[in-house]
Amino acid sequence: MGNTPSRETLIDEALDRLAAQLPASWRLDYRPGAGDSRADGLVELVGPGSERLSFLVEAKRSGSISASLLIRALRDLQRTTGGVPVLFVSDYIGPALRDALAAEELSFADSTGWIRVVSAEPLVLLTGQGAARSPRVPAGSAVTRFNGLAASRIIRSLATTELPVRVRRLAGIAGVSPGSVSKLLATLASEGIVDRSDDGGVVAVRRRRLLRRWVADYAFAKTNHPVRYLIAARGLDRALTRVGELAGVALTGSAAARRLLPESATSVVPLRLLALYTLEPAQVAADLGLIDAEPATANVIIARPQDPDILTPVGDPGVLVTAPLPLVFADLLTLPGRSDAEAEQLMDALAASDPLWKA
Repeated sequence: MGNTPSRETLIDEALDRLAAQLPASWRLDYRPGAGDSRADGLVELVGPGSERLSFLVEAKRSGSISASLLIRALRDLQRTTGGVPVLFVSDYIGPALRDALAAEELSFADSTGWIRVVSAEPLVLLTGQGAARSPRVPAGSAVTRFNGLAASRIIRSLATTELPVRVRRLAGIAGVSPGSVSKLLATLASEGIVDRSDDGGVVAVRRRRLLRRWVADYAFAKTNHPVRYLIAARGLDRALTRVGELAGVALTGSAAARRLLPESATSVVPLRLLALYTLEPAQVAADLGLIDAEPATANVIIARPQDPDILTPVGDPGVLVTAPLPLVFADLLTLPGRSDAEAEQLMDALAASDPLWKA
């Protein structure tokens, strides 16, 4: 882990990024060890007149502490120092942690350029955009792209498994090696999507963030091959009815989301695209009497799944099978005419009974 920055280095890099965002008439002064013995130092943003905005600096490497414990520590530091605001700095602050810090009105800056500094007196709002992914996850010790089969299985398991769960247990549930789990968790922890215990187990998962992170690399039409684009000339309702007569077919996307919503809920959008998984796309297209079409005009899309296990059990004719819940979400977000609204509606419904779906 030779590319892991020291605390001093990450503070310098993050504050350099912050200084670069200041107006030309402002300057940044940093005094290591000043302000409070529990903080790393004191930073002051000094304006052209008498404006002076001070922050205690608290620095930690990404993934070194869970988001909940970090926020508690930052709030405690601010409370016990007479309300002096705290600036959290790190080598990388992922989207889940950025949202959590912003919700608590805590300021932050990282080495890649993610910045949010807020103050009511003087009135300041300073923001900056950094890297989409952590640039310092050690090579060979983490997964940087989430489009592989092992990543898919681990993410689907994380989104549905009861917590806490240890690495070997999660590997068994997902059907992958413990090494694959460890590498993916390293990335998720660095981006604030999962929290881990001292022994490396997973104690919290921000499931919405997990699936949004997955679809940064996964896409229905790119990950699953082959893909057929078709038209159901007699309408989607008739095609959907006939799908139930076939074995080895699973619904995903909008049609699946409707089945997963509570009975009292109505989908926020009409069904415009029927998406299916099967090991035999050409055969199923023929059985349903579908017509080949261009992607822009198709109202049915059929793919062979990257992971054939999602079709297990295959199911009997007359039993309509639904793809795994996390995969349905990922497909909703990446299919043509993708529907964030449908995904959010379903996540909101799940969050009503499971707080892990709230973030």
